[in-house]
Amino acid sequence: MDPRDAGADAAERAESAGRRTQEIAERLTRLATERRSGTGDVGIAQQHAEEARQRAEESLRKAIAGHERAAHSHERAAEVHEQAARRGLGDVAEHERRAEQHRRDARADHDEAVLDRERAGWTDGDGSAPTAAAP
Repeated sequence: MDPRDAGADAAERAESAGRRTQEIAERLTRLATERRSGTGDVGIAQQHAEEARQRAEESLRKAIAGHERAAHSHERAAEVHEQAARRGLGDVAEHERRAEQHRRDARADHDEAVLDRERAGWTDGDGSAPTAAAP
């Protein structure tokens, strides 16, 4: 699988999990206002909502890790192409072009990881991971 496809799939799963969590929260609110539920019903619903929130959080963590791994792989590939170009191996212009493409892809993956952290509120405001342990 192309790293860009894997990154896009991870981002899509994280976004889907976030939407599903929001839908569940809205459904719980609507149910609570439309009818009187027994204490047991509410407790079960809250438990399901918490489990969904935890799964969504885990999906988001995996998406962030996937973007970071993809970015690292692109950076490494760019370095290899740059070394080949410096040494005059093969088609130097092609190595330079591919190195630049990998650098762009690495930046895009880094940006996606930052956006995912911001969506979850797991940043220090600059897109970096917080200094304390993430939730």
